[in-house]
Amino acid sequence: MKLENICFNELCEGVLNQLKGRGYMDSTLTMYRRFYNRVHAFINERGPDVYTEEVGREFLYNLHVSDKTLPSYKCAIRRLDDFINNRPYRCHHGNTSESVPEIYKEILNAYLEQCRNLGNKPYTISFKENACVRFLNYINQEGCSNLLSLDTALVSQALLIYANKDYYAIIRMFLKYLADNGLTQKNFSGIVPHYKRRKVLPTTYTPEEICKVENSVDTSTDIGKRNLAIIRLATRMGFRSGDIAKLRHSEVDFDTGYVRIIQEKTGQPLSLEMPQAVSEALLSHLKNMKDLPYDSFIFHSMSAPYGRITTSIIRHVVNEGFIAAGICITGKKHGPHSFRSSLASSMVNDGGSYETVRKILGHTDPDVIKHYAKTDIENLRSCAIAPPVPSGLFNDYLSGKKVISHV
Repeated sequence: MKLENICFNELCEGVLNQLKGRGYMDSTLTMYRRFYNRVHAFINERGPDVYTEEVGREFLYNLHVSDKTLPSYKCAIRRLDDFINNRPYRCHHGNTSESVPEIYKEILNAYLEQCRNLGNKPYTISFKENACVRFLNYINQEGCSNLLSLDTALVSQALLIYANKDYYAIIRMFLKYLADNGLTQKNFSGIVPHYKRRKVLPTTYTPEEICKVENSVDTSTDIGKRNLAIIRLATRMGFRSGDIAKLRHSEVDFDTGYVRIIQEKTGQPLSLEMPQAVSEALLSHLKNMKDLPYDSFIFHSMSAPYGRITTSIIRHVVNEGFIAAGICITGKKHGPHSFRSSLASSMVNDGGSYETVRKILGHTDPDVIKHYAKTDIENLRSCAIAPPVPSGLFNDYLSGKKVISHV
């Protein structure tokens, strides 16, 4: 049944609670709330405080944002539309929603329940469900109404529907589950190709460039004192922007010199000793914030209503730092995460162990850190081995004296 005449604030809280229950991070919820504040202002200009699908379409029609930002607003509006129409949660609103064939519904539900019991997060469950539904729909359309009749040719054909090769690993696990439970005659997981995404080297900046960014901050103003504390948490301790935005007074102990947080991305605890430069910047910032309302958070917007700082503000602060320092950012990432990458790369290249760097950055996978070593090109040059001088047939080939025919 459609929800009608529900006030907009109540509607927003319903959508945000739905997303929170699905495991969305605080930074993402803050972004949605910012979008909905803009929709609310649009509604207030036109009369009753009630949202309808027509209002949503009109809002998007009158919206002036970049092509890059527009899809995010469209997704936020679709979530409002789904909520008032009592439609179930969908992970990817941009795609046509598919439902699993009735004959396979029980099998898929049992598989997804096993995934939940193994500790898969809601987003992972949704990703797996999407992949499996498409697979089951395809084989059903091809006349396979019983998994016992599934064969190699049909599995190979079904794999061609996925433009995103990340789905291959999911289908491989699903096929293994089917075989382990006697639902297929054979284990077809072995015929699914292994696809390994190319790891992109992280963007890094030199210690000299990082110092220029820190020194470019004007600490004669309250905003400057806040911005320097934010930047040093990223440059000296490798904090993610989400963890900086939600940092609380109770998590910073100036007596012991430690910061103890629960990481927003991983949910894992992290305890780090503050470098003196970080401690000094935080104390300088807090000394100037005594007149603001106390809400347990350390960083706030510097204009009314002085709410908790958002990750978008942090990105803006960092971007301004790069520009003020005159650092060339052409073709390079220049957000807060680039400081995190630079810190990791610097520690590895200075001889720090992978385990030490892993603990400081709060990673759970020990192999994540290793690709930071690849960014120190100059040190890698010293490891290069000179190639042997060519001789014999290979030398004749290189000099053009001999042509080698290939079979």
